[in-house]
Amino acid sequence: MMRPIFTRTRAVMRAVPAANRRFFSPNANVEEKSLLSLLSSEDFNETSEMKQDMAGVRKKFSGFFRRPIDERKMLLEELFPEVDLEALEAGLPMEVADMMIENAVGGVTLPLGVAPNFVLNGSHYIVPMAVEEPSVIAAASSIAKLVSENGGFKAKSTGNIMTSQVQLLEVDAESAMKAISEQRTELIAAANQFCQSSVKRGGGVRDIYPRLILPRIDASSREPYVVVHIETDVCEAMGANIVNTIAEGIAPRLASIVNGRPALRILSNLCLKRRSAAAFKLPFAALNWKGVDGEMVASRVMEAYWFAEDDPYRAATHNKGVMNGIDSAAIAMGQDWRAIEASCHAAAAMGGAYGSMTKYSIEDGHLLGKLEMPMACGSKGGALTTHPLYKLTHKLLGYPDAQTICQILVAVGLAQNFAAIRALAIEGIQKGHMNLHARNICLNAGVPNELIDECREFMTLKKKWDTATAEEFLKMRASS
Repeated sequence: MMRPIFTRTRAVMRAVPAANRRFFSPNANVEEKSLLSLLSSEDFNETSEMKQDMAGVRKKFSGFFRRPIDERKMLLEELFPEVDLEALEAGLPMEVADMMIENAVGGVTLPLGVAPNFVLNGSHYIVPMAVEEPSVIAAASSIAKLVSENGGFKAKSTGNIMTSQVQLLEVDAESAMKAISEQRTELIAAANQFCQSSVKRGGGVRDIYPRLILPRIDASSREPYVVVHIETDVCEAMGANIVNTIAEGIAPRLASIVNGRPALRILSNLCLKRRSAAAFKLPFAALNWKGVDGEMVASRVMEAYWFAEDDPYRAATHNKGVMNGIDSAAIAMGQDWRAIEASCHAAAAMGGAYGSMTKYSIEDGHLLGKLEMPMACGSKGGALTTHPLYKLTHKLLGYPDAQTICQILVAVGLAQNFAAIRALAIEGIQKGHMNLHARNICLNAGVPNELIDECREFMTLKKKWDTATAEEFLKMRASS
């Protein structure tokens, strides 16, 4: 009998409340302490100096999206005189592409934009984002500006711990678990021999422990088995290569100890010991939008959030909004967005039911938005050293460390999600999105660049955003 994909029963919800459906430690089988619980109300207070500094920054970027591309670049050159912005248009040289992947024949270029108003832990960031979809950067920028006017985003991270797994089959599970636990200290020392460069940088293997796995598929014909987790501080690297090397290196010794067969030896992208969190706190007065009172906006946002927690069909789209922001910034910064996607969605399903990645609450006349995700980012190694655009985007951000990169990504994801559910709850998603998407429609219809704004207004008046309406506009212009 097939197991249903979704089993979100009342019993599940009672056993695992929505607020706690996260981050169970595989070692102790208890919930990890949330980073968000470490944020206090005082963390959202801002100094008068911060307010003054950010007012100046916001003034510089006021109307940024309306300016010609050359003017946008001039402002970035003013702020970052050491950055060669011409590299933005140069792209990836073919000889570099050929070194990065197999069978290279060309490159795919995504538009690269910036979200200029992100304030994170008191520091200002101009966040690069690479995405083909209109409205993503506009939405993130709008919310970043709103949050920057109200204390900014607050963020925290755990250490840079990555987990690899060694699957041990054909073992007596109980005795294998005992033997590995008893040799934990010796195994950690042996595993560190496979990551000496990390050890020299202050990292290395921190823990090794076994887990008992009970079969869920074809359980009647299969025996329980053991998986050994190896937790490693990978420092500033994303860490996949490091922890995979350790897993493969230590596997024969583990198999010898338990008299079993080593099967898979690979990292887990569900990096629960490597998490980052971001949060904002907005007073009702700051939430007034589109003629709707701020308290009502907060109430409607809560309704949208509850919908995502209650229903996996809605949660999938809700969380896609989070990843619109995270992926766009991750791609621009050369991060492994596929690993980030896998980790975030796995975390959203912990506890047996897929729900909202973000969390919202109302407290003392404020709307609080929160996002905490397991996420692996790197500031060193991999494609970061070969792709010229990654070097440039990291320079724009001031060469952030791995934890700061994760915090920026989480803040962008939270901003993007809040923008989406606010629009959905107040006016519907299509009005704003289609107004921005109209530029692509105009281009597809052959509207000259100098007439695109006029064509967009024409489509908005007709409330039709399609190629036929753009072509109607062209015919009207031709006959006038």
